[in-house]
Amino acid sequence: MIVPSIDVRFGHVAYRGVQIRFTPSELAEHYVAEGAAELHLVDRDMAERGDPANLALLGAIARRSRVPCRLAGGISSVPFGREALDAGFSGVLFSSAVFADDGLLREVARLGRGAIVELESRDGWLSPRGGDAMLAEAARGRGVLAAAKAAADAGIADLYVIDLETDGALAGPPLDLLEEVRASLVERATAVRFHTGGGISSLEDVRRLALWGATSAVIGRALLERRMTIAEATAAAA
Repeated sequence: MIVPSIDVRFGHVAYRGVQIRFTPSELAEHYVAEGAAELHLVDRDMAERGDPANLALLGAIARRSRVPCRLAGGISSVPFGREALDAGFSGVLFSSAVFADDGLLREVARLGRGAIVELESRDGWLSPRGGDAMLAEAARGRGVLAAAKAAADAGIADLYVIDLETDGALAGPPLDLLEEVRASLVERATAVRFHTGGGISSLEDVRRLALWGATSAVIGRALLERRMTIAEATAAAA
């Protein structure tokens, strides 16, 4: 599935170096009109400063959009995640900070399909962006493959795999990293749905992810720069 990303900072769509003519609500409406079946909504203020400044705005988008909407933004609190699901978000992306505590991972897993856990990798090690500061510090430097195994042990069924070295750089999807993670889980990999984003720049990137077996591809900058349309990306993934 192709999932357009809408990153919001201080109430505005925020992509460095890209001129945006839409408000977040207008961009959501635009993507849905173009055929998006799901949206990926990111609160940059929450991820970067721990301030859920855009939560009301993103919640309103989720309720009005007529398609499922995920929420991301450095989330590491299960009660907060549960509240977001109750408020109308279809899913919550949890920061890699949750890998600081295997008990916390199990709590996340109990949220079911609404919970997606991020594997934020930098040179093969976890590098959480946001979340509780103490949890993030404790998780930082844990091996990504060891973290993937801990997630599988805890019952996490959805992993969002992202390479922070290429995130936002249109350098292509992290296929090597995805394959390493899947291979590390051996037979347990069949119980995990893999999601990714951060570097997708072309229809060929989308085709390669579809052939690999990714469940969803989150695309932000490439759609804003009109490198592809949602219809074109969806066709490439078929």
